[in-house]
Amino acid sequence: MRKFKLLFIYLCLNINIIFPNQDLTGIIRGQVLDSENQLPLVGANILINKSNLGTISNENGFFILEDISQGYYNISVSYIGYKLKIINDVWVRPRAHDFLSITLDPKVLKLESVSVEESYFSKSIVNEYQSISFNNDEIRRAPGAGQEISRILNSLPSVASVGENRQDMMVRGGGPTENGFIIDNIPIPSISHFNTSDGRSNGPIGIINTEMVNNLEFYANGFSSKFGNKLSSYGDIDYREGNNNSFEFNFGLGLGGLGSLVEGPLTNKISYIISYRKSYLNLISDLINAGGLPSYNDLQGKLTYKPNIYNTFTLLTVNGNSLYDRSVKEGISIGQGIHGKVKNNQNTIGLNHRHIWNKKTYSNTSFGFSLQNADTKLYDIVDGVGTDTLSFKNQNKIQTITFRNVNHQKISNSHNLEYGFESLKNYTDYNFIRGNDGEFDVNEKISVLNLASFLSLKSKILNQIILSSGIRFDFNDYEKSIFLSPRINIDYNIFDKTNLIYNIGNYYQNPPEIYLSVNENDLRSVHNIQQSLTLEHIFFKDTKFSFSIYKKDYSNAPILGPDSNYIDPTFLMDQLIMYDKIVSKGKANSKGLEILLQKKRVEKFYGLIGGTYFNSLFKDFDGNEWNRNYNYKYIFNMVGGYRPNDQWEISVRWSLFGGKPYTPIDENSSSNFGTQVLYLDDFNEAKTPEYHSLFIRYERRFNLKRSNLITYIELWNAYNRENIETVFWSEELNEIAEETYFDFIPVGGFELEF
Repeated sequence: MRKFKLLFIYLCLNINIIFPNQDLTGIIRGQVLDSENQLPLVGANILINKSNLGTISNENGFFILEDISQGYYNISVSYIGYKLKIINDVWVRPRAHDFLSITLDPKVLKLESVSVEESYFSKSIVNEYQSISFNNDEIRRAPGAGQEISRILNSLPSVASVGENRQDMMVRGGGPTENGFIIDNIPIPSISHFNTSDGRSNGPIGIINTEMVNNLEFYANGFSSKFGNKLSSYGDIDYREGNNNSFEFNFGLGLGGLGSLVEGPLTNKISYIISYRKSYLNLISDLINAGGLPSYNDLQGKLTYKPNIYNTFTLLTVNGNSLYDRSVKEGISIGQGIHGKVKNNQNTIGLNHRHIWNKKTYSNTSFGFSLQNADTKLYDIVDGVGTDTLSFKNQNKIQTITFRNVNHQKISNSHNLEYGFESLKNYTDYNFIRGNDGEFDVNEKISVLNLASFLSLKSKILNQIILSSGIRFDFNDYEKSIFLSPRINIDYNIFDKTNLIYNIGNYYQNPPEIYLSVNENDLRSVHNIQQSLTLEHIFFKDTKFSFSIYKKDYSNAPILGPDSNYIDPTFLMDQLIMYDKIVSKGKANSKGLEILLQKKRVEKFYGLIGGTYFNSLFKDFDGNEWNRNYNYKYIFNMVGGYRPNDQWEISVRWSLFGGKPYTPIDENSSSNFGTQVLYLDDFNEAKTPEYHSLFIRYERRFNLKRSNLITYIELWNAYNRENIETVFWSEELNEIAEETYFDFIPVGGFELEF
């Protein structure tokens, strides 16, 4: 297998030699809009920095710059009465281009004592909450990310991961089920291909094709009242529109497998973009320590119809299938006495309508439908032989219908309103068996209706403060209660380049439906009050520093009650385990501080350095305090890149986080009983060794006469550190065994545009 990977890298190196760069030109196309009403700005100035090249936008806000030499550029967009905006890393190449959708913020003149200096980090009354954004190029080139959204976000200090083997994210001490994602105003139930019944992912590949992503806004420091039913974070993903000017085809090969993308116009008012991917993870399953043969495929697309400047209709579809097949041999090799298959299907389709009502108001209204099917059947391995004795079965079908309306209204130059409502209806059919003696046998149908309305008033005060006062009302027909969630965010400009940001808010999340299927007692929505204080300073126009302290307090969390037949203190938002007699009596808290230094690429260098120290604990029913499952204590990431010209780039990432908590194993009792026995009095008190790993990426670009080629080589876990994910009792080996993360993996790939 290693020979196969090295051969592939050799081929990529030879591709770099075979195709010389051509002296060719390309174009820059886009549209300039008012951020507060989405109407086009006529006559906006678009200039390429450090050149005399420029143009102005036409009556519909569109612009085009032609005969631009291939390469990367920074462009400035300005308009009288609006803040200057700088767009960095605009890639110009022949026969292809990225359409730039640029929004400008209206400017209120500042007091004379306050100077104005533009930077690559903008603040807006429209997007008042602190967020980190990634554009398409930043996502593609991130080292060690494999163009996967979750691994890109894991470079942030607020986000913890479980390593390369899984897609899970834990934000500020939270669990993997506490994060939400939305694409083009349409909620997505999961961004992972390989999902398990306990709410976690079970594979390295996500369902989102990042070639489709125009921009990602990630909120971990609190989020607006327009987002709900999640406790820790939200990712707002904007899929790009298909090229409405010419046909383009893209073909690529990377860690996840083969992929292709097609885009172009159907008419002068309709464009499309479609992608398909298929995996070859089965070829590298040994290197990624998969413990089985994972495979997947996905199909996603977006159709955009613009009958006029006031209406935009988008049809979105995201579909994915995954299979995890574990043979008897593989079950024995990782010390787990089970074999079988885990299948997942996820399909989402949605329609969004953006309507501009007038110069002060626009709205986004969406309707979505998602279908998730899980089919897991695992069988016992006895004395090294696979049997047909069922150990675990999980056949779930979840249908979700969503309706969402978000309105933006400009009241004055200093005040904006954001308001709307949403509904979400879940129909879940659970068919669950655990234990060959039918220890747990559930066959239930559950339906839950969620309704919500929200309102945020966003104000500029004395030209130095951006204040957002929001409130959200949530209702679900399971509890038949209304939950009130006030949220406040204050951004105070202390000095010209220094801001102090404080936010506090209430957040609610439904109890997981899996618990509703087996618990007759009343479970309640989990409640979280979180607050944070952040100091931001812009050192240079391309460099920003921030320091944050935060606190999160949980209540009404699901835990085992005193009448349960099981003894397990697990915080049941960290891992969804099928138990009965669950009660909403759990409490938890997370406290921490974060440091982030971010540099945008203006010349040749870019980078990010981030670190956090935190403590995430919970209390069980008896009041005992324990570590949550992902209480790593500290996380540190360094990401940097060097691009001397438009032809090649090298980037690195080094990650470090503390050991993962686990419960010590009673070796003697486990050996005597032939199954894992834990020291529950020391629940989550042991720790795996700390994790650290180095990722290196080299990228080479070629602009050919009829196509554009990107080749890359990545070294994952470059110094081959053996990082331990967890320890467990191996019933087959009759000893304590370790589950590890990726070994050293050399990864090669390419992307070809026509």
